[in-house]
Parts: sequence; C-alpha cells; structure tokens
Amino acid sequence: MPNRTRSKGPTAPFGRALRALFMLPLLAGVCAAQGPQPPPEPEEYLTELEAALEKTGTVIVRGSTAVGTINGVRGAASVTSWEIVDARAGRRLYGVSVAIRDDERAGGEETAYVDYDELDPLVAGLSDILKLENSATKLARFEAQYRTKGELSLFRFNTPSGYGAAVSIGGRRGPRLVLRPTGLVEFRDLLESAKAVIDEARQKP
Repeated sequence: MPNRTRSKGPTAPFGRALRALFMLPLLAGVCAAQGPQPPPEPEEYLTELEAALEKTGTVIVRGSTAVGTINGVRGAASVTSWEIVDARAGRRLYGVSVAIRDDERAGGEETAYVDYDELDPLVAGLSDILKLENSATKLARFEAQYRTKGELSLFRFNTPSGYGAAVSIGGRRGPRLVLRPTGLVEFRDLLESAKAVIDEARQKP
C-alpha cells in the first residue's frame, strides 16, 4: 500500500519560507491599516459668532449685554448682544444669541446664535411674517417660517380663534416656545434693541 504521509524532508522548510515571502506584502498592508489614523476634521459651526466663541489656541475676549426676555406659554426666550475679540488677530465679531427655555422639556435651555449681518434680514423677515393673513394661502391653514443659519426659527400661523406665534431652535425636534399673540412684535423689538447695543459698541474707539 502506498505511503501517503507528507514528506518532512529538506524541501518542507523551503516551502514555508516561500509562503512567508508571499505573506509579507499582505501583512504590511494590514499593519498600515491599523497604524495611526489622521485626526478628525474640525467641527463646522453654523455661524461665525459660535465658531469664535469656541476657538482654541488664542486669547478670546467675550463681551455681552443681556437685552431682555419675553415670556411664552410654558417658558421664555432671552436675547443677548455679543462682541467677540480675537486678541491675537485683533478681529472683532458681533451678533446676538437667543436662549429658549421650555419648562416642559428635559435638558434645560438651548441657544442659537445670529451673526450681525443676519440681523437686518431677520427683522425684515419678522415684519413680513406679521403682515400675513388667512389669504396667504388658498387652503384653510398656514404656517409661515423664517429660519437663520444658526437654526433659530420664527413662526406665525392661523388657528380657529385667530393667529399664533412661536420661536424654536434646532428644527422641529428642538425646543419650541409658543408665544402670546403679541410675542413676535416683542421679539422683533428685542432684536432691534440688541442691534442698537451692538451699533453703539462698534462706534466706540
């Protein structure tokens, strides 16, 4: 009967060495894949103001003035004027923040930032929204929205008993504060006051 046992003669070590040579490029590729990876891309901010507030590696001076607060059905919205100074670059940025507190929502308040160059369009947008009536659409219900880059949204809508208004942050999943019927007018007045605070600061030497 023929012997089927694999030979362990001089050719066996040579075969193993040959296979090892073929495996080297594969192992090198695996090691390279498991080596140090490049750092993740820096987080992108929606507004220049927020990016400046979170900047690292330099001295950042944060100036602020609390402008006012309006109360809603179950919370409040507060407006603050900001001046951010990059001391090394000598750069100054201006804008406002809007903080919404929803008393029926877990997690406290959330804040949206509005760059200075967005303030005039935002005030104009609010004025346009306030002019809307039921004739804004041929259907029974309407909801008008103005949204900023920093995901601050202002709403006006009709109801069976009149018109309603709301302010929210972060889209429909974020906190939404329902305002009194005059809430959008009050909010527009706060934004105009906040811009006036900034304009006065910009004129100072």
